Amino acid sequence: MKKFYLIDWSWFLYRAYYAFPDMPDKDWHNINTVYWFFRMILKIFLEKPDYFVIARDAPTKTHRHEAYPDYKANRAKAPDDFKIQIPIVQEITNKLWIPNLVMPGYEADDIIASIVTKFRQDSWITCNVFSADKDLKQLLDENVIFTDPSKWITYNTTDFIQEFWFEPKYILDYLSLIWDNADNIKWVPWIWPKWASDLIKEYKTIENIYENIDWVSWSTKEKLINWKDFAENAKKLIQLEISPEVDEIWIEKYRLDIDFNNYKKVLVEEYSFWSMEKVITEIKNKYQMPQQTSLF
Repeated sequence: MKKFYLIDWSWFLYRAYYAFPDMPDKDWHNINTVYWFFRMILKIFLEKPDYFVIARDAPTKTHRHEAYPDYKANRAKAPDDFKIQIPIVQEITNKLWIPNLVMPGYEADDIIASIVTKFRQDSWITCNVFSADKDLKQLLDENVIFTDPSKWITYNTTDFIQEFWFEPKYILDYLSLIWDNADNIKWVPWIWPKWASDLIKEYKTIENIYENIDWVSWSTKEKLINWKDFAENAKKLIQLEISPEVDEIWIEKYRLDIDFNNYKKVLVEEYSFWSMEKVITEIKNKYQMPQQTSLF
């Protein structure tokens, strides 16, 4: 079975910057984001994906900003030494011919959802989504797995159900109930994760919860009624959007074809990431290893 790995660009950038210490170059400019971004990408390449794409957020506002002007308005301004590294990461990505995709009006999560939706029904391919965003877990099924690169743990549908006690497709309804200020979206306050999980396990969707609101315990019922508009609006805002452009995607455009000499030239010689040479050689050996065929 072929493997298609999909990467959340923004998450990897922020992880590289905030999770690792500053790393000065010869001119004493911080390049920790550049270095650790590609170290993480190379680590993924060790798993020998057949297809690969980095999904990038569009530089323009999305429909979420139009529907809710305060969307992500609470986020602090990115540090200057982080922002100046992003074009360098993009430049190296292009030099290495690593497949990446941006769609105007769509966030990286939407792009990942669009691609997965297109290929998830193909029995010959497994999609592996690399992100820590919980809303992407709605994509889980028998042909879609999810890797949290902060822990480097891979989840499947069974793992998800063991954790949340409901099916992945209801994760948006769950997230619409619990308070999470990351995107500055108002959820229902004082509904704790265990309560939300019990509600979704019992009623599945936000809509069905409100249709059966008289059966909900009094203290929870009062909160749900008072904050109904926020719950319904939150679900709309975190709903993943499927781009119609995905119909034009040709999977061979995202076949991972690594030019190992070019990788060494760019990462090792040009950017002086000497420790990456060993990793690149290790990846090369893995890709060039003869594939074992079954005797049966």
